[in-house]
Amino acid sequence: MKRERLIKNLLLAVIFFLVLRFGIMPLLTGSSFREYMSRITAGRYNFAENEYAIIVVGSEPEGIAAAVSSARTGLKTLLITEDSDLGSYIKQSMMVEIKPDEGLIEGKKENLNRGFYRELFGNLRMGFTSQDYVDSVKKLTKQEKNLDVLYNCRLTGVVLDDRFLKSIRVYADGEERILSASTFIDATQRGTLLELCDVPFTTGSGDIGLPDTYMPLEFNFMVSGVKWQDMRQIQKTSDFVIEFRDVLMGYQPFNKRTKIETPTFIEQSEEQIIIRGIRQWGVDVDDPEDVKQAYDDALDEATLLTAYMKTVLVPFSECKIEAVPDELFIPEYRHYTGRYTLTVSDILENRDFTGKIALASSPVDAGKFVGNRLSYTIADPNVYAIPLGCIIPVNLDNVLMPGAKASFRSLAATSAGYIPTRITMGESAGLTAAWSFFSHKTPAEILSMTPEQIKDYEDYLIKGGIYLKDISESLIDASTGQPLTESWAYPYIRELVEYGLIAGGSNNDFRLDSESSCDVLAILLKNAIVKMSPSAYSFRMSNVLQEYETSDRLNGEKAAAMILDVIGISYESGKALETASNMNLFSKVPEGMLAKDGGVTMDVVYCIAVETALMLQ
Repeated sequence: MKRERLIKNLLLAVIFFLVLRFGIMPLLTGSSFREYMSRITAGRYNFAENEYAIIVVGSEPEGIAAAVSSARTGLKTLLITEDSDLGSYIKQSMMVEIKPDEGLIEGKKENLNRGFYRELFGNLRMGFTSQDYVDSVKKLTKQEKNLDVLYNCRLTGVVLDDRFLKSIRVYADGEERILSASTFIDATQRGTLLELCDVPFTTGSGDIGLPDTYMPLEFNFMVSGVKWQDMRQIQKTSDFVIEFRDVLMGYQPFNKRTKIETPTFIEQSEEQIIIRGIRQWGVDVDDPEDVKQAYDDALDEATLLTAYMKTVLVPFSECKIEAVPDELFIPEYRHYTGRYTLTVSDILENRDFTGKIALASSPVDAGKFVGNRLSYTIADPNVYAIPLGCIIPVNLDNVLMPGAKASFRSLAATSAGYIPTRITMGESAGLTAAWSFFSHKTPAEILSMTPEQIKDYEDYLIKGGIYLKDISESLIDASTGQPLTESWAYPYIRELVEYGLIAGGSNNDFRLDSESSCDVLAILLKNAIVKMSPSAYSFRMSNVLQEYETSDRLNGEKAAAMILDVIGISYESGKALETASNMNLFSKVPEGMLAKDGGVTMDVVYCIAVETALMLQ
């Protein structure tokens, strides 16, 4: 009896192991899902020579993710690129250090980029080389039997039928071809396919009236001849990484548009490193000549910086420039309009969405407005969701557009356009395109599915490798310790952050209960009117507000006088607050928060600035 029981237990243990190893584990890693999808698809669909289920345009990392995830479902997929390899901006701009996004969910830090991101970068060391990346991409694409790749392929035209993209014209291998698909994915950086399809867009910060203002461009370069032995010796007594950064921050750039920001080095091989930190500010990305000039300026600066390092850093005394990038890295260009536009408010509120395709948590960065090495972080969210509607163009039903060019407000894009997030969006786009094919729905039709169907769609993405979770996180304001959205002034904060006019910094401190000085209200009021009511702004207003730009304590009487002067209402000296109150100008300020001689806190300042700007519209 004991022996039979022992044998039975052994059999159960073996069965449990087999189920765990070949059933549960593959399900957790997504391999079972891929095998299942490929198996049920095999032989079911016949495609003509130039016909595909999904066509992906662009070999950026999000394009690779889209093409591979689509092909893994067993559907015939095509990836086209203008380049001779799949290195994209990772290779061309020497972007050799990428870290996954981390979000705070239920008090725990979670890696938000899994699935294909891990496959692409999981086996690469933190400071990988461009060739490491190209080899990784080559391996992942070559092993997909359902994936074709067209190199040196130029997109020349499109065939549209109302809101449906039927086919594209391309020029490759010396001939023009017409390629058709059920769903198309634009994974190019500038939106080449979207542009041909007349999808509306804004450039730079055009959504807030600054179309020629872009995030700074990045120039990375390689130096050789680094003495690692000396570096390791220094490391024994001090932190060389910090010392390196401090020394380079002391360097004064020669070119006016060049700044050195958070410099760092990335080991490539013995005696070789890549230097990061050179940024070109104020470049009009829509002007090729300006971009070329910025590249030349950055190259000159790299030469001067290398000479500087040779004189001040012992391990770099014999270094020289070994290689420079083919082009500057451009983090922001166009923002195309989709079925939903992600806002800074969505990020502030750590908002969840039904039909989400990715989770993100990177800070919202408005540094492009200030420069001078100043940090200008609007907010640092816990975690928020990116909905499917952001990657479906407003005028096309069967096209997807993952990446930084997706339907994000320009400031929201500084967070949602983080490279690892782009890759996850690309993977979701590939899986969504396959879902559309199998379900005989366009991607746009997914948006109108029932809640139960949307849940099935999200479960499908999760099984495909996307990390999704229902979230309900609150962003806590550091000044009050309370959820920001619960502040009475939150509607005004929400309005101001959309224009990048106020910032909570990396610790989300909006200083709600801190008293303000006169200049803070004057400057905020000026900028709020310019952004929100530009036609009302005048030189008279500018001169009036300039008189108030002092560090004097702001009280209720001075705040009222400032507003009355701006809108051109006369008042008796010492009775500005009384006059403004009689006109109900401060009716939205809670009772007791605005006294004649009492200090004015920042929450009231936010309210006054927005209400005044709106009144002038």
